This record gives sequence, C-alpha cells and structure tokens, in this order.
Amino acid sequence: MSLPEKKNCLKLREFTLSLFSLTLFLIFFCTQINPVYGAVNGAAIEEENENRIIIGFFSDHDLSDATVRFEEPHENVSLVFTLSSGKETLKSETFHLVSVKKDQEISKVFFWELEEDFGKDRDSYTAQLFVKEGNQILETQKTSFSYRNPHLSNLKVVDFSADSEKASFLIDLVSSANLRLVQMPEPGIVDFDLKLLSGKDIIYSESLKNVPVTDAYYKTINWPLLLEKDRSYTALLKVHSHSPELTTAYMSEFWAEEKVEILDSDINVDEYGASVTVTGRSQVPFNGIVRVVLTPEEGDVRVFEETADILTAGKEDTVGIIWQGVPRGDYNVKIDVVNLDGEILDSHETVLRVFEPVAELNPPEETPALSSQAATGILLCVAVFLGRKKRGKKD
Repeated sequence: MSLPEKKNCLKLREFTLSLFSLTLFLIFFCTQINPVYGAVNGAAIEEENENRIIIGFFSDHDLSDATVRFEEPHENVSLVFTLSSGKETLKSETFHLVSVKKDQEISKVFFWELEEDFGKDRDSYTAQLFVKEGNQILETQKTSFSYRNPHLSNLKVVDFSADSEKASFLIDLVSSANLRLVQMPEPGIVDFDLKLLSGKDIIYSESLKNVPVTDAYYKTINWPLLLEKDRSYTALLKVHSHSPELTTAYMSEFWAEEKVEILDSDINVDEYGASVTVTGRSQVPFNGIVRVVLTPEEGDVRVFEETADILTAGKEDTVGIIWQGVPRGDYNVKIDVVNLDGEILDSHETVLRVFEPVAELNPPEETPALSSQAATGILLCVAVFLGRKKRGKKD
C-alpha cells in the first residue's frame, strides 16, 4: 500500500514543478513583449501628435486663445469658438481663414464678453474649438473651467501692466497659504506667453520657455513696433506652471499715446542759451517742439522754440537754443515739450541770471561794419556755449 502512495506523491510533485516552470516562462515572455508594445504604442501616440492641427488651446471666463498649424494646404477653412454651460450654448464666434498654406501657423484670441455677474452660480463652463474645412470638421478640442480663474499653487503674479512703451510683470514665490515664508519656498519652472492685440488682431507675440523662478522674477518686454495714437490695445499674458500643470491668463488694456521725458540730469541753462535732452517713452512717435519761456521779475516774457527730432521709445535728442536780445537780469525758466496738438507732455523749471545780454541776430539799421561785428560776437557766443556744453558732459 505504501508504493502507490509514493508514486502519487511523486506525480504531484512533478506536476507542481512543471506548473511552476511554465509560470516562470510566461512571466519572462511577457516582460520581453511589454517593452515592444510600449514602443509601438509610443510611436503611434507621437505620430498622432505630429498630425494634430490644434497645437494650443486655452480658455477661461474672459477669453479663449488658440494656435493651429496646418501640415497641408486647405481651402475654405474656419475656426469656430463656442462656450457652453451644461446643454446651453452661451457664445459662438467664427473666424474665416479662407485658404491656408502648408506649414502655416495661425493664432487667434476671442473675448467672450460675458456680463460681469453672469454665470457666477454655474458650476462650470466648457469651451470648444472646431477647425473646419467647409462643413467638414478637421479637428476639435475642448476644455472645462469654473467661473473663477485657477491660482498657481506656489507662484503668484504680483503685477502685470502694459502701456505704449512696454509690458512688465512681476512673479513671486509664495506658500500654499499664499503667505511669504521665512524660508525659501520651493522654486518653479514657468512658461510665459505674451501677446499684444489691436481689436481681435494679434500684432505681436513673444514666448519665454522654461524660466526658473527661484525668487521674485521681474521682466520687461518693449514693443518693437509702432503704435497708433489714441488707439486701444490689449496685452495678454499667459503663465504656465510646469508643476502642477496649470495655466492662468492676465490682461492689461491701455490707450496708446505720445510720451516723452526731459532728462533732468542733462539740462544746461546759462546766460548764453539752453541745452535740453529729451527721450522717447512711447512707441507712438513724438513730433513736436521744445519751448523755453523766460519770465523776468520785471519786463516782457520771452519765448524761444526749437523743433525736436521725431522720437520713439529709447531714442534721445538734444535741442540747443541761443538767447537773443535777453536783457540783464534774473529769470524764471520753464521748459516744455509740446506736441503738434499743443499738449504739454513734460516740463522742467529752473532759474537763470543773465550778466551780459546777447545781441540780436539781425539788429535793425546797422552799418555793414556793425553787422559784421554783431555776427562775429554771436559766433563767439555760440562757440563759448557749445564749449561749456561739451565740458559739462565730460564732467
């Protein structure tokens, strides 16, 4: 009776060993297959991404921003933006692109222009973008968001502003409680996308990628194009945090205007004349004059004007004025920069004492000899004035 029991035990052991060996083989075989499957799947995803038309789509309660790229030429193309809440469509806008070329990239920004208090009681919105060729949908993408913009977890945009010269923004590190920490908070990696819009048209854009923010980060971007006076512009800044993956948008609107500044450190006023340096502070070209008004304690007010160069942001012009027929005495001096519309854009005030009057350039009824002497005197005054100006700049 013992032999059959031993044989059964041996058979059971052999079966168990065979099953264990088969299991190990299957595990090994599967581990060899998985990387191949992952590689094929990854290649498929990469190929799918390369064929995408919509390469960027963002939306919040105020606006929607999209960037599309066409790998092939198309005709009768349109971009359709829609905003809905639940089953209700709130807004819809269509941009007709007509024909597009191969590898053409297009960006569009659309403002929803909802009422300020509209939809605060709604849980969420859904924005959707359709890329169409005629009635055929080439691609679509949608995103959902709540009424209030999301906040960056460890970063805060302290300030964002724009004017006729530039856009500037300040971003700082904060704690989760939105309070400054005694110790340095965790740094972040951020992408910045800046656009300048005139109406619905994007006239300038600039991107900064993978910017490390380890402390307060301040950036100024000057507009490299001319702006139209008295026209409304909108600057749009998108901030994308890498960890967590989150994008927020900020807007700054401004009216373009001429703006110049008198450099107080580069003004020279003496008994022979005045030298005034003016610098542009706007991409709206300044066209105007520098006016100097001399007001004595007694007597007539004297006004001198000189045309300045056309100035844009960052450009300077030094205007020189020679006094003519200014009597001896003390004067209050007011320097104004005036545009062609008569608007005073900047002013500077100082005082002046004239010890020896400068002769008139064309004195009436003089003999040729006297005229020659007057001209020689004026030339000497100009030479002395310019010499003083050069010495002043060297000092």
